[in-house]
Amino acid sequence: MRRIPFAPLIALLAVVMAFIGFRFFGNDESSRWLQVVKVKQSPSDIYARLLIQYDKPPVYEEEYRMQDLDGISSFAYRIRGFAGKQITVTAPPEALYDVSFFYERIEQLGVWELTDRPPRGDDSAHYTIYVKAVQDFKHGDRTITFTDPHYWATTAGRQYEIHLDKKKPTPDLLQLQSTEIADPRFQQIVDEFRAFGPPEFRAHVQAAQREIRTDH
Repeated sequence: MRRIPFAPLIALLAVVMAFIGFRFFGNDESSRWLQVVKVKQSPSDIYARLLIQYDKPPVYEEEYRMQDLDGISSFAYRIRGFAGKQITVTAPPEALYDVSFFYERIEQLGVWELTDRPPRGDDSAHYTIYVKAVQDFKHGDRTITFTDPHYWATTAGRQYEIHLDKKKPTPDLLQLQSTEIADPRFQQIVDEFRAFGPPEFRAHVQAAQREIRTDH
């Protein structure tokens, strides 16, 4: 009885199957692998900052500043009083998710959609929000200035538009189109900045605030 050499046959079959697999699936897998390499090589840097400047004592300026550079987060809080004393609370760079989670949160709230607002409400405190992102080889930044986030979030009122019509030279003021100006995101995003950080960091921030407010 003649014996069939199975070993060479199996080897040949494996080569054929490998060729067929690469022919039909190799391009997709190669493409995915290249995408993974691209993501790993592309920079991913995010920055966020809230600056509050006061016209009246005791606090002259507050600043919340955070950044995440390729997964390494760092953040700081700085407060300065009219009397000249300044205290800074700094968290050293570390592989944490605090900043990336915070950035995702304010991005979901719509920080990139906010626009400048004129001084309204309590205009003795001036707010500046700055965000910057460098992701997937794309980058952008935005600066928003406003006063009294509570006012802009709740009581800003409505904005009316007059559309001129040649057939009706005198517009009907009782039928003006209006849009809501109040935007809760101003207060929400400021609150996110103020609540940022692990408990130990927030405890030091609160201690710094007490120190400056009682310094004369």
